[in-house]
Amino acid sequence: MKMMRFGLLLLLVVEMVVYPTIAAEQPSDSEIIARIAPNYNRQDIPKGKVTIFVQLYIKDVMKIDIDANTWDVEFIIRQQWEDSRLQYSIADTREYITASTLGDFATIWVPDTFITNSRAETAVPMERANKLLRIFPDGNIMYSSRYRMTLACPMSLSKFPFDEHNCSIRIGSYAHTVDRIDYSWVVYKSKTPVIVADNALHAGMNLVNVFSHETTAHVGTGDYKSIVGTLLLQRNPYSYKVSLFVPNILLGVLLGLSFLVSHRAPHARMLLLAVLVSLVIGQNYLALRNVPILPYRTCLDCWSYSMAAFCVLAVIGFAISTSVAQFKDCDMEEKLDSPRKLWKDPGTKTDLIFGSLYLVSFIIFQIAFWAMTLA
Repeated sequence: MKMMRFGLLLLLVVEMVVYPTIAAEQPSDSEIIARIAPNYNRQDIPKGKVTIFVQLYIKDVMKIDIDANTWDVEFIIRQQWEDSRLQYSIADTREYITASTLGDFATIWVPDTFITNSRAETAVPMERANKLLRIFPDGNIMYSSRYRMTLACPMSLSKFPFDEHNCSIRIGSYAHTVDRIDYSWVVYKSKTPVIVADNALHAGMNLVNVFSHETTAHVGTGDYKSIVGTLLLQRNPYSYKVSLFVPNILLGVLLGLSFLVSHRAPHARMLLLAVLVSLVIGQNYLALRNVPILPYRTCLDCWSYSMAAFCVLAVIGFAISTSVAQFKDCDMEEKLDSPRKLWKDPGTKTDLIFGSLYLVSFIIFQIAFWAMTLA
């Protein structure tokens, strides 16, 4: 019994004395960073040519501005490179050490990466939580940073609202030429170096495809390497189909069928035409007022102008058939006492001609418009 008590007491002494000593001997990440290279200068670029391997994660596409040709996007850039000056060896099981304070970030060299097509940058809240830097024993550095920016995105709206746009994020070095800093895409666990979050797009656009490539800019101060991640975005035309195209098609058919109303009831026909034309013009006006003024025509312009032309054609047909009926002096009771003789009426013949011309033209226009738009 005494031996058992002595053993338990000995274990308690070991736990109270030895374990705290071992824990105290394990330095923190910040202490390791301070000990790695006493003469380390973060202003000096690592020796030789530094290759920056980059992966891009697009977190949120907040806005696409067709007036300013820009898009507001939130994204994360993960960069990895090798700095032999930061090699270290520790006795514990840590796979890497993490720069967790602003002082740690201030002591380590990071590339002067910037977004070349940036228009404006919005500060992300909680600055310290938006940077991550890990140092591995072999000197490899993994640096992740979060951005929220307004980027340039040249757009062509000639097929609006069926337009597609290539919006890019261009990443490169600000001061160092390609012989000192080289950028290259890298694939980790994903199949593409540019990753887009599932719920990133909610600005009325659909993601069609994602591209990535590398390019070199030749300027007076040297050659600068850039990598480009591009999103092919297609506008979702559902709202225009529901609020404009389908109602316009139905109203256009009704305009053609208005020629079946007898010319001998001009007031009823005039009222019907006025209502249909007003609806067509009003719908197209509401759709066009949301489109910026452009120096070229869009698909929406062609649609609106064509529908206005069909409205004018229907009104002209009504005016001509009414005029022909008024100027033709005939005995209605004697000559138009049967359906067969009714077709001999000049006003009815005019309605038949203009109605057929209208419907045929309308069908041809619909086939041509949708074939060109959806091609």
